[in-house]
Amino acid sequence: MSLDSSSIPEALPTAVNPVLAEPDSWRRIFVGPSGIRPGWRLALFLIFLVGLQLLLIQFGLRRIPAARAIAQSSKGGTLTPQFQIMIEGAGIIVVFLATAIMSRIEKRPFGMYGLDARGAFGRNFWQGILAGLAFESIEIAVISALGGFSFGTLALQGSALVEFAAMWAIAFLLVGILEESLFRGYAQFTLASGIGFWPAAILLSILFGAIHISNGGESWVGALSVTLFGLFACFTLRRTGNLWFIVGFHAATDYAESFIFSTPDSGLLAQGHLLNSSFHGSRWLTGGTVGPEGSVIDFALLILLFIVFARLYPAKGETRGQTERFRGVF
Repeated sequence: MSLDSSSIPEALPTAVNPVLAEPDSWRRIFVGPSGIRPGWRLALFLIFLVGLQLLLIQFGLRRIPAARAIAQSSKGGTLTPQFQIMIEGAGIIVVFLATAIMSRIEKRPFGMYGLDARGAFGRNFWQGILAGLAFESIEIAVISALGGFSFGTLALQGSALVEFAAMWAIAFLLVGILEESLFRGYAQFTLASGIGFWPAAILLSILFGAIHISNGGESWVGALSVTLFGLFACFTLRRTGNLWFIVGFHAATDYAESFIFSTPDSGLLAQGHLLNSSFHGSRWLTGGTVGPEGSVIDFALLILLFIVFARLYPAKGETRGQTERFRGVF
């Protein structure tokens, strides 16, 4: 028997599977309106980070006799430029690869995570270099004026001076790129999209400071200084929209501390430094085994630096892209 189409109701109800009609609760745990939720993205980044670190450094470099020999030369709280170049370079490869993988997954350009290639070693970077050298020079000058530091004599001359000056410049540039991309790059970007820019900055800066406690001559005061430095780094990221200023600043302050003024840097000494300098006096002034980062002068100058930077880089200079990037619009 056939039916005339006119006899079929226009709104014939269809059978509904109640199980299929329910939202996928498992999917909602991992995926939000804008894709994978920030917490899971960060966890995925850390998995890639640890995996690549194990592959490249633990199972790679450690199996190379020359690399093991370089690592042995940096024990006892004294660092060599060869070791720093090797380990920081390997770390950069690990962080960049993990970030590149996440950028492909999230379909975002790599430069959105702070190190835009178009700004590489441009104006912000060189401003950071000059600011870092000035910051450290003022700090040492104040400590010296208060009787806590002596410059001593030259420890290097001739070709050795040129060689170590160049090698430490490369080493500390790599330190700046690695530490800033690790703590203020993808991790800051992603965590900020979940909990906001400054809560993310505070958490990652505390972690940044805590990690430094493992250094031989470090203390909780030095770690607190490193935490404050991390917050300043986040402030520069917020105002400039990229990491190039703080990469230059970070590299320059480390270089000035370790090579030029030849002081401990977060409790570590550099082999092949410029001066036979020395600290003497109260720990609150000199920083003791921590170095200038443990001095009260460092805290005072960092606070002053926040004020100066805020005036030189006003908030009204933020672009629409920066605003979206750091206020969690995804």
